[in-house]
Amino acid sequence: MCGICGIYGLGDKKLIKRMADAIRHRGPDGDGYYVGDGISLGHRRLSIIDLKTGGQPIYNEDGSVVVVYNGEIYNYLEVKQDLVKKGHRFSTKTDTEILVHAYEEYGERFIERLNGIFAFAVYDSDKKVLLLARDRMGTKPLFYMESEGKLLFASEIKAILQYSEIGRQIDREGLNSYLAFGSVLGERTLFKGIRKLRPGHLLKYDGRTVHIEKYFSRKDVIVQRDEQASASALRKLLEKSVESQLMSDVPLGAFLSGGIDSSTVVGIMSKIIDRPVETFTVGFGRHDDELKYAKLVSDHFGTSHHELMVSPDDVPAVFARLVWHYDDLIWDAAAVPTYFVSELARKHVTVVLTGEGADELFAGYNRYKPFSENFWFVPFFIKKAGYDFSAHVFGRAERKSLTGEAANYSEKIQDEYFYKGKDLNSALRFDQEEILPNQLLSKVDRASMAAGLEARVPILDNTIIDFSDSIPPTLKSRGMIGKVILKMAASDLVPAEIIKRKKRGFGASALQWFNDKSMKDYALNILDDPHMTDEIKLPSLNSLLDFESAKVARNKEKKAYQMWTLLELEMWYRTFIENDGSAYLRRSV
Repeated sequence: MCGICGIYGLGDKKLIKRMADAIRHRGPDGDGYYVGDGISLGHRRLSIIDLKTGGQPIYNEDGSVVVVYNGEIYNYLEVKQDLVKKGHRFSTKTDTEILVHAYEEYGERFIERLNGIFAFAVYDSDKKVLLLARDRMGTKPLFYMESEGKLLFASEIKAILQYSEIGRQIDREGLNSYLAFGSVLGERTLFKGIRKLRPGHLLKYDGRTVHIEKYFSRKDVIVQRDEQASASALRKLLEKSVESQLMSDVPLGAFLSGGIDSSTVVGIMSKIIDRPVETFTVGFGRHDDELKYAKLVSDHFGTSHHELMVSPDDVPAVFARLVWHYDDLIWDAAAVPTYFVSELARKHVTVVLTGEGADELFAGYNRYKPFSENFWFVPFFIKKAGYDFSAHVFGRAERKSLTGEAANYSEKIQDEYFYKGKDLNSALRFDQEEILPNQLLSKVDRASMAAGLEARVPILDNTIIDFSDSIPPTLKSRGMIGKVILKMAASDLVPAEIIKRKKRGFGASALQWFNDKSMKDYALNILDDPHMTDEIKLPSLNSLLDFESAKVARNKEKKAYQMWTLLELEMWYRTFIENDGSAYLRRSV
């Protein structure tokens, strides 16, 4: 992957270079710039395809259209073939170049022809128009801000903050969303005035007006097939997606948690690649570790397997660094092991395939089970209350005691989804369009990019998203069984023990970490001297640390995650609001 940034309304080589330097970790292999009359574009490159001539920015034949781009277009050869037939001349072998020619040929809606993960900017110097776009599911991030007649954008917020005219203030609505869901939903961020371009959206700016439209709409049309035919169809789509995402001019491998999602990806890879697949997993020294299951899968497919143990002692050393990388915070403590396993993988490969997205497409989480048609008799408000307990970090009463505000726009977003259908697909669609891009995909993107590693998500291929929308809910969740159709599709590929085991993933226990003296002392040292007292009223430290007062195990874990969330928030405030983040930037660069 790469990092992109830009400013419409200012041609400033020094500023655009500072912005690009702030996201240097996303592209350690090189940089490139375009500075014209009132426009600056920057790019940091992680070389994956066309190592010699694939540098950016890239232009059309006469130089009037220029692009900076982060991602991979998996059907680029097919699109390129059509463009060549129409007379376009290509000067590189990279997938990036199809963007300028496709824009010339098809106009702004060319994006609908792309199958991939991406965030990009196309500037048309003749029309003086800037286009920003993000892939369907939001796998790649893109942020923007309007400031005094200028539009700034970047792969990460820290690049936008290099513009000194920006005042760093907290967005109160974003803050309450973070406390409710552990991430900021919708288009907001934790920074006042800075927005996310939402997944599947296109932004057009002509120097005066920002116009945003959704270019991708879901099609909820059930296709009538028998179950076995559906399973066979999904298997073929998975095989085709994995094969298309193996394109690379550098070594690649896979994250392997030992669950059905990553195991299926690894199994298909092992049938295509003519050498052992490089696989990577992480453990925590707990009785329920993933290591034994990942090893079982590795042995089954004959992979070249690499393991890493992460202990609570490892966390304080990287905590501040990860908060800097996750400048629009997520609560998920699994960001820590994901970062460590990314660093491990980067020692061996430059690209990994992951299993992200299967739970949201095919109902893998426990919180979906009450929405199964088998539980038709359970009142909707009970189903939603169960979902909220699982998905919310702080409840309404808890948030009010922290910020003085209970209701929040993010809950309104959730309600728009849930009350539309009051069924399984309502919960899935909310998670697919809000939780998945703002938490899980963000977690993987930031952790992998921090290590200079590209992470791909074959289960979120366009064709598999469309397939998920075409099958009935009973092929996703059936009673207490989730991912029904995926288990059928992988039944002759993945070991039966993996098919039958409960969902885990690269899980991390905040409770385990805070019960360790080194992590507890680190947290106490920070939270004993809170800096953001004008924004939030922290509970007493004794209350925060009293995990044992919660008699049920999952409530103890939830209290630990609440403390983790507040610890992240305090460190974020010190890094980006009290300071500009440059101190860490200087150390990292």
